Amino acid sequence: MVALLRILIALGLFKGLWELLSSGRTSLISSKSNCNEDFLMFNKNLNIPKYKLRNLKRARKTLQRIIKDYFKEHPDFSIPRFATQGSYVSGTIVRNEQDLCDFDVGIYFFTKPHVKYETIQNHVKRALNGHTTAGIILMSKCIRLKYRGDFHIDMPIYYTLDGKQFFLGSKGKDWEVCDSKHFKDWVKKNTQNSLQAVRVVRYFKAWADRYRSNKKIKMPSGLVFTIWVIQYYQPNKRDDVAFVHTAARILKYLKDHFQSSWSCNMPVAPFDNVLDKLNTDQQANFYKALEEVVKAGTEALGKEDKASAQRIWKGVFGKRFGKEN
Repeated sequence: MVALLRILIALGLFKGLWELLSSGRTSLISSKSNCNEDFLMFNKNLNIPKYKLRNLKRARKTLQRIIKDYFKEHPDFSIPRFATQGSYVSGTIVRNEQDLCDFDVGIYFFTKPHVKYETIQNHVKRALNGHTTAGIILMSKCIRLKYRGDFHIDMPIYYTLDGKQFFLGSKGKDWEVCDSKHFKDWVKKNTQNSLQAVRVVRYFKAWADRYRSNKKIKMPSGLVFTIWVIQYYQPNKRDDVAFVHTAARILKYLKDHFQSSWSCNMPVAPFDNVLDKLNTDQQANFYKALEEVVKAGTEALGKEDKASAQRIWKGVFGKRFGKEN
């Protein structure tokens, strides 16, 4: 797969497609293909239902109580506090086609732990054992609680001494400077004048989830798409055009830096490369997937009737596209 893509790039067989699109030229865009209203409806369909938000709030309240009670019985630790973070507070959260979604709730200790991060992880797991029927998973940077058929909650662990500088627990690294609030602020600052940019992030996350499910391949995380969309965002009065032009700019970046230097670095501390979870073959698969969606989107934008464009977009995004719930 990787070797084939290198040959195709070297031969220049895909040359010009993303340069044309990312340049903002509109000669290939038909006014009759306008699916902006369908995209806006799709954006609404990605929202979390009210009943699920109520379930989440109840689950979060219960988790906090259980964890606090546990650490009250372990005086070697301070009693932690909690804060919702991630895509929910950034406004980019989506639910997938299976009506599942994920939330992030940080656990914050206000004294430096005297034990390794993994030890605290195990304490939290011990406190929550049996709480959910779907189980608990210890991830590299969080604890994941799965709620069957509903959502899962990721709980990263932090500590701070002064309430200003925060350290995130991570397997193999123990503690590193990191504060999710800084990333939330970065997202808000860079999208405050464009609700469309937030919607485009959501479209990418929904597309990646559908592609991952259908093709059974690993795709970049929602965090990667959030950063890349903000960095390469191309505004337009139509959401369908903004999505394709933004995808084309990301594809151009990947083409210009083919694999040897692909990265997606956090714009705030710890400034790590959050694309490194994909190995070389997985990155190549993503390259192909992004190329496919740019080609499909280009075809849709050029259609001389809306129905034809809608059929293409429904193939990209699935049954929820353009459908009123």
